[in-house]
Amino acid sequence: MGPVRHQSERAGGGVFALRADEPGRPGCESRGERGVTRGNPCEMLHNIAQPDFEAMVMRLIEKNSNVDLRQGWTWMSSEEVGEGNDAHVSTVIKNTYTGEETTVKSSLVIGCDGANSRVRQSLGITADAEDGTETMMTIHFSADLRPVVKDRVGMLHWIMDPMARGFIIAYDLGGNQVLIHNFDPQHHSLESFTEDKCRAIVGAAIGQDVPVKFHSSMPWLLRRQVADEYFRGRVVLAGDSAHSFPPTGGLGLNSGIADAHNLAYKISAVYHGWADLPKVLNSYQTERRPVAVRNSMQSVRNGRKIFALLKALKNTDPDVDVARREMALALRDPQQFALIQELIKEQVEHFDNLMLHIGYVYEPGWNPKNATDFTPAYRTGARLPHAWIKPRAGFLAHLPEVDLAFLQDDLEPTKIARWKYSTLDLVAADSFTLLFDQSSHWAGKVDGVLADLNKSRVPVRAVQHGRDFDIVEEQQRHGWLDGFNLLEGNLVVVRPDQHIAFLAGPAESAGDVAQQIRETLGTA
Repeated sequence: MGPVRHQSERAGGGVFALRADEPGRPGCESRGERGVTRGNPCEMLHNIAQPDFEAMVMRLIEKNSNVDLRQGWTWMSSEEVGEGNDAHVSTVIKNTYTGEETTVKSSLVIGCDGANSRVRQSLGITADAEDGTETMMTIHFSADLRPVVKDRVGMLHWIMDPMARGFIIAYDLGGNQVLIHNFDPQHHSLESFTEDKCRAIVGAAIGQDVPVKFHSSMPWLLRRQVADEYFRGRVVLAGDSAHSFPPTGGLGLNSGIADAHNLAYKISAVYHGWADLPKVLNSYQTERRPVAVRNSMQSVRNGRKIFALLKALKNTDPDVDVARREMALALRDPQQFALIQELIKEQVEHFDNLMLHIGYVYEPGWNPKNATDFTPAYRTGARLPHAWIKPRAGFLAHLPEVDLAFLQDDLEPTKIARWKYSTLDLVAADSFTLLFDQSSHWAGKVDGVLADLNKSRVPVRAVQHGRDFDIVEEQQRHGWLDGFNLLEGNLVVVRPDQHIAFLAGPAESAGDVAQQIRETLGTA
């Protein structure tokens, strides 16, 4: 995370901009590097601008022959038609260029049409909402900030100058940037944010003459909203149409992706005849909505902490020159400066919140103690904990190895050589996975589970520790095997979305396990 920038020299007060000094920074280490080196999640975490992410997804969609992509068409209405096996959704879409309308027949409709979702509104679904008092203007621009920032590289750079109060999200210090500017609409109308004004604000934020390309500006409020229901019949909500909250914390896009991750295998299961639609849609709502509520509250809390810090600088007077003088006095006041330092420390959860990204547990009433302390959970509803593994005899040969060469300055060469696969790679995306130790009674009983579920067309596969894979690090091996009590004979049943469906003890029968899997799918 980037530092808070201190004042540079300018007559009439201090311009607190990128080119200046800093009064402090929170102690926050890189989540991705820490995760890899300490053996938590194996994935590196990246700060990706949404347009770049959408472009990447679009390229993948265009290559997928199963996707009928219709750009320039708008959703108009959806209606459920028929009963039983003939039940479907009839949707009218309209070409925004020609006005042509056509009807699409589908098993389901998933509304991913944003915070002001017309799909959600058409269903009459209300939302749990909390309005904020802070107004922001997002200014999207391109500039090479590397000569300005130099070695003070960060994901986020707070700007304290009253003219540009807010923070720059540095997606690419050599180009793509976003300035989130906090302003008072009573003194600065939305209409006043012309391109020239936005350029002046960005210039004040940077603090020196740098070529800037202006792209766009958009106002928004520090507010959250979570739909009270995630589906009605055969029409489902996901992403921002189900929940929307501030970008403070980076939880919004990841929450939407996790919605799709939870929903995809359930829809596939219904389509292939091994799950009940109302059952899996209910589970989607009961699992994902509490996650969205927690993440939305954390995002608002993060935003309030950021703007509490900025306002502690006494830089909110509508007169910029007055605000600069008051800020300079505040920074020279030992008591006020101590408060600012304390508020800086409180920003950690904004940047170190891995528990909310991947540590959530699908369990009624579950809440983490805090957002920062990610602890793998060996329990029903949790994401399967990561550990580095070595596949045996060609197992997982269809998967590419993890390449950690980019961490060669931080990791020992022997670890880079050993860390090629994760326990998460053991989970099939199209079936349930049964994990157990080769020495347990399940080695002799698992065929009964497979045979029982085959009658219901439920895909499932068995993976044995000691036969199919080994855990390569001693500490991880003890933690993973002891966490699940695998050596004591437990069986771990993992869903296609990598979350633990349940644990079965050594005394349970193959029929018991098959029955519990069918219950999760609503086909028991």
